Amino acid sequence: MLYLKDILVIKEYCLKKQEELRKEVLVQFVCNGTLLSPEIAKVLQRNGILFGVSIDGIKAVHDQTRLTNDDRPTYDRILSNVNAIPPSPIRRGGLHLNQNVFSLVDSLKELGNTFNTVGYKPSRDCPEAFDLEAVTAWAKEYEKLTLFLIEEAKRGDLKYLKILLNGDDCFGKFIKRLILNQRVVCRCDGGISRLSLDSSGKIYPCPAAFPFEDLALGERKNIDKTRREALFQEQIKQEGCRSCEVRHICGGECLIEKRLSSGNNAAMCLWKKHLIYLAAYLVLSLVEDCPAVFKEIQAFAKEVANRNKADPELRGLLNSRPELSFTEAKRIFDDQTKRY
Repeated sequence: MLYLKDILVIKEYCLKKQEELRKEVLVQFVCNGTLLSPEIAKVLQRNGILFGVSIDGIKAVHDQTRLTNDDRPTYDRILSNVNAIPPSPIRRGGLHLNQNVFSLVDSLKELGNTFNTVGYKPSRDCPEAFDLEAVTAWAKEYEKLTLFLIEEAKRGDLKYLKILLNGDDCFGKFIKRLILNQRVVCRCDGGISRLSLDSSGKIYPCPAAFPFEDLALGERKNIDKTRREALFQEQIKQEGCRSCEVRHICGGECLIEKRLSSGNNAAMCLWKKHLIYLAAYLVLSLVEDCPAVFKEIQAFAKEVANRNKADPELRGLLNSRPELSFTEAKRIFDDQTKRY
């Protein structure tokens, strides 16, 4: 939020690229929510800028470390700021998992009142990052979460399952891939369809890559295509994953994690594999016990996946109305279909 003016400049640049490519180019970022006011949110929403809010678990865990510079807790302040913003189709909340284990079920229930998209991801490069002991504890919490989601689905309530599927939550991502029978060859779209800009103007595949010079893809006005291709090849090679039976659901180890751990992180691999088995159990339970509910959640998963694909109807409008700019055509399309 301290770079709001710069974010608006970046948005203007992306609009120009959008017209050149005739494809949507979105700006997104994550903030801690402490400076998020209705006025700022209105500016961001009016400009089509996506933003998420980062939280460290439930209130008790979050307020241990996320303090103001005068040592005041921030959890209530952040949720109050988010709840003051007018409702939007996607309200993103991002949570970091570390050695402070908490109830995922309680957390999802609590945050589900504020966010319609919640993503849980492990912390990296800090003293509290995952270790094998933490993975064992988190595995039990994910087992409880899986049973909770299944029971809710059997009752016909898909609210919490949709909250996880609606974004890029790790567990939700595996569930979506199994529901849609997807095989992946790389872990994420960092450096492929998503680029990140640091405050000095360098371009990286994602914000977590900022400390690693060898992952830099170029400067603001020049992306090194050779380095970008080398990064893609490193991702699809999946070194250290060839013998793993779930590699095409997992996608392989994160490139940042490989550098931090000098190879695959054993604790992280154990955690992801456990989540994939739980995801398979959840999907099979829905297929066998409540097929109608499974079809509903399958349709939702397809809808989420289609957000990242070119829409043939929008492409048809662009082709039939060449006099329109992409932005004009997209606005007409959105008003007509109400899809996005």
